Formats: sequence, structure tokens, C-alpha cells
Amino acid sequence: MNKNSNTVLKAVIASVLVVWLMLSLVFGSFNPIDWSLVKDRNGEEGNAQDAVGVFEISVVGYDSLDITSSLTLGTNFNCYVFANRAGGWIMLGGFSGGTATIELTPQDYGYAYIVVEIPSGQSYYVDFATTKLQNPRVVSVLYDDPDGDGYKEFIFKVDMKNIPKPASGNPKIYFYPYFLAYQKPSLNSPADISGIGTAAVTKYIEWYVSFSSEKKAWALAKVEISINTTDTTKITLNRVNIPGVGYLTGDAFGTPVKGTNSLTWTYNTGSNLYEANYIKYGSNQLNKFEFTTQIECQLDAGDIIAITITLYGFTTTGTLETLTDTVVLAA
Repeated sequence: MNKNSNTVLKAVIASVLVVWLMLSLVFGSFNPIDWSLVKDRNGEEGNAQDAVGVFEISVVGYDSLDITSSLTLGTNFNCYVFANRAGGWIMLGGFSGGTATIELTPQDYGYAYIVVEIPSGQSYYVDFATTKLQNPRVVSVLYDDPDGDGYKEFIFKVDMKNIPKPASGNPKIYFYPYFLAYQKPSLNSPADISGIGTAAVTKYIEWYVSFSSEKKAWALAKVEISINTTDTTKITLNRVNIPGVGYLTGDAFGTPVKGTNSLTWTYNTGSNLYEANYIKYGSNQLNKFEFTTQIECQLDAGDIIAITITLYGFTTTGTLETLTDTVVLAA
């Protein structure tokens, strides 16, 4: 070997050693076997080989407000397992006898997606917040239409990495979806308010909703307050209480929309079942969910103004329904 060849060889060896040393510092190990150069689509470090092969997922459903009762897969709710590959949804399998057998590939990056939906005729919401809380392997919740049927469903992204392998059979996890039993509540009718006078004065309208039975819920979508006048000096919306949100100032409702003979203030709690504010009536709880409304009146002699509250809520299919009541304010 000539002198030039020897110099080149030494340079190559030195370069390899420098790269090895740098990678050892980055990955915290001098053993290249321990290095992981694979990152999933969320930027999380992980080895795609950790969750490749055949797995089993067993499902048991519960009512969040009645934990002693179990819901039946295939009757009260349905589940399916999907993969998300190259930005598209691919169904991996359904459940038979409460268990699904699926196969993950390296392009799944160690994740399976469990879709939970409510069959027609069943009066339940998917309690996605409690489901995520009670399933440590769920890393996020999506609201999408994976099967392309035009309806969005709740999708739970499940981390399938590092599942202990049994002595026989396939690695297995349990998934526990939670649900809320739906019921449309009733809205009370406070008495009309008369003798208000013509001086500036603050009044309270004590609206509230209640349920006919406990362990029920209603998905609140929107609250509207309207008056049958376009004169903005007559009534000022000061505050409105929204259960689960708290007291909101009139500013949160924005500038009232002027109609032909009306002014309407609106507060949106959510445009779908994923964004809605769920009013929940559990056991041993006061069955009174207040929408107390504070207004400032500056009426003229002889004024009679009607103020109306309209509550919009979602059924289990995402269809809007309403509750409404009107109180008359007289000078």
C-alpha cells in the first residue's frame, strides 16, 4: 500500500469514528443496535418494528354516568379498527365476540385507529373525553368520516407499541369506550316581570333546564337571547350563565344581530358533537342547570318587551333540536 492510499484509509476511518461518536451521543448509546432512526408522522421517536404483526383488541363499553351497567357491542354501539396509510383510511377489521384481530405493517407507525359509532335507534352519545382519559394507550381523538358514508364518527388513535407478547397467541389489549345516555331536558318558564319603571335597573331572569330522570346528558350547541325591539337602548345583555362554562358577559355574545323587529345575541358552544358542551345529570346531583340571565333595562312609559331564550342541542345523530321560553318585561 502506497503512502497516498494509507492516508486516504486513515481519513475514512477517522470520519467513520467521528460519525459513530456523534450518533452515540445523540441516541445515548455506543451500541448501534440501540439507535432508532425511525420517526412516526407526529414526530415521535419510535421503532416501526415495535408494532408490526398480528394483534387482538377486546372491547368493553360503559355508561359514564352509570358505571355499573355495561353496554353491548353490536347493539348499543359498534366498533371498527382502521389504519391511516398515506393519508387514507383502510379498514383492518370489525369485532366478533367482542374481539378484533388485526395486522399492522411498518407504514402504520405503531398505531391503530378505533372507530366508535352509535347504531340507529340507540340513545347514546360517545363520551370521547372519558374514553381518552380511561384508556392510557389512546393518544388523541379525531372526528372524521373514515368509511366515507357522509357521517363523522369518533376515532381513537391507539398506541400499539410495546405490548407484552404472551407465551401463546397474539399480543392483546383492551379498549374501554364510554358513553352518555341522551335525554332532552325541559326548560322552565319564569314569571313575567312588571312594574320595572323608566329608570335604569338591573333584572335577573332565572331560566334553567332539568331532566326527567338521572344519569342523562344533553349536548348543548348554542344559546340565543332575543328581544322584540331594534332599540339597543331598551335592553342591555349583561351576563348569562351557561352550565359547564360559567357566567359570560354580554361581550361574549357579540354584537346583537338586528332583524326586522328584533335583536338577537348568540353564543356558540360547538358546531358538532365533538365541540358541544355536554350538560350531565348524574346521581345525587341537583337537577337544575341554570341559564340565569342578567339584563339592564331602560324602558319608556308603556313599554312592553318580550325577551326570549332559545337553547340549541344535538341529538345523538347530530341533529339540532331546541328549547325556548319567553318572559315579558313591562314598564
